[in-house]
Amino acid sequence: MTTTHSTLGRHWLRSLLMLLVLAHCLGLQAQQAQERRRCKTGFLLPEFSDAKIMQSFGRYVKAKANILIKGAALCYMEDGKVMKAKTDGIFGVNFGDTLRYVKVNGAMARVVAQKKYHQLLCVTQLDENLYREERLGTSDMSYFDASDLNIFMQLDGLENEAEKGVPLCDTYYFSVKGRIIRANETEFKKVMDPGQKQAFKVLMGNRFWSWKDEESLKMLLDFLPL
Repeated sequence: MTTTHSTLGRHWLRSLLMLLVLAHCLGLQAQQAQERRRCKTGFLLPEFSDAKIMQSFGRYVKAKANILIKGAALCYMEDGKVMKAKTDGIFGVNFGDTLRYVKVNGAMARVVAQKKYHQLLCVTQLDENLYREERLGTSDMSYFDASDLNIFMQLDGLENEAEKGVPLCDTYYFSVKGRIIRANETEFKKVMDPGQKQAFKVLMGNRFWSWKDEESLKMLLDFLPL
């Protein structure tokens, strides 16, 4: 009996250690993948794609559109030229049935997940601070500047960094019945279901959970009031 318990104990310990190592490796892979997120074209989508630009009262216009990494701005094609959209009266843009963006503080935020009237949103744009550091401290971002109505975006010097691209950063938000908040503990506690406080506390104690991880943030949709 003692030998059996000892054997089972060793098997259990070995399994636990394997799980811990796997979790650690997954965490490192996720971190490395996040560090490698870069853009080589200046736009989030590989090419300008058919889109519906959503306006008030259910109206929309169709266009070839894309999201500029500078400020996550909405751009569209017109007569062969890239135009930066004025977002007054624009609520978002849909690329097909699965990729949706909504406006958050003038920027286009991807709808990551939705549960009833609540959404997890992500604004992906150029990480200007890191980019300047990588460019030896220069603050020259002039190649991104253009008029609001008639622009052609070209990433100057990108040819020399073709394999590298420019760094991107993600900023997450929650839309809680239309109210936009930053995805952080302080703001989330203000809108979460009071009956979920204990479960939320347990979740915050999980060291594998992170406010910077998309899959982790999706879980919080279950903590919002119905």
